[in-house]
Amino acid sequence: MSNGFVLKPLPFTVIGWSSVAAGYDPANMANDHMGVVWKSAGGSANQAIIIDLGADTAIDTLVLTGCTGAQPEWTLYIAAGTEAQGASFSPEMWQSGALPFLAGAVMPVSGRGRSLWMAPTVGGPPPSRYIFLNIDGLSGAAVTIARIVIGKRVQLGRNFSFGAAFGVRDLGNADFSPRGVFLRRRGAKLRSVGLTFSSVYKDEVEAVVHPLIETVGLTEPVALVTDPDPDDQRQNRIWFGPMVGDLGTVWTRASGFEWRANVVSLDA
Repeated sequence: MSNGFVLKPLPFTVIGWSSVAAGYDPANMANDHMGVVWKSAGGSANQAIIIDLGADTAIDTLVLTGCTGAQPEWTLYIAAGTEAQGASFSPEMWQSGALPFLAGAVMPVSGRGRSLWMAPTVGGPPPSRYIFLNIDGLSGAAVTIARIVIGKRVQLGRNFSFGAAFGVRDLGNADFSPRGVFLRRRGAKLRSVGLTFSSVYKDEVEAVVHPLIETVGLTEPVALVTDPDPDDQRQNRIWFGPMVGDLGTVWTRASGFEWRANVVSLDA
């Protein structure tokens, strides 16, 4: 089991795509509304997306969420181009090779697939401006993506403590009338996770944790992955949504802090 991590999305612009179905703007992949998605046209073996980070930027992690209809045989290729290399793909750019599109074999209950790419420790992409995504093996199927989350992950030296909490935020309610009639108002059921990093180094708190929580607050979603190691269940170990509750850290002893990271996932 590898240490869990939190990923703050970098802002980007979608500047290229192979195709788009009517009403499914590629720009939707840069917003936080899981019901507002990009969908490609069907009929092709592959689909490509190009995103622009605005400047050469260090990245090491990519999460794709809301991938309704994604299939196990799909593959994902990633290339990264510097500002000097330009926005047109060239063989000199860093390339990942073929990767499984889906993060794991077990699909989420929602049916919305999730992808995860993490740069290798050695030989990852240089700071890059243009990111090229190619989804292959489609056999004519359309691709749907709700959100591209790309950036540099916060993965602490010590993992979260046992006692992690996993649950559901049910936005509906149920009650009884004075005559005992069951009253029900159904609502969305959003996955939730609560982690306690009980032994965070002081330099980590100052260098990465505080800058993270001071910029995302309660309103900006992040991706959270509890265990990024390859596994059939890895899709279900990925959350994307706002942090909730107390965002602060507690200085529990001279050499360590406690940080609680609680997320309610928008990608049910």
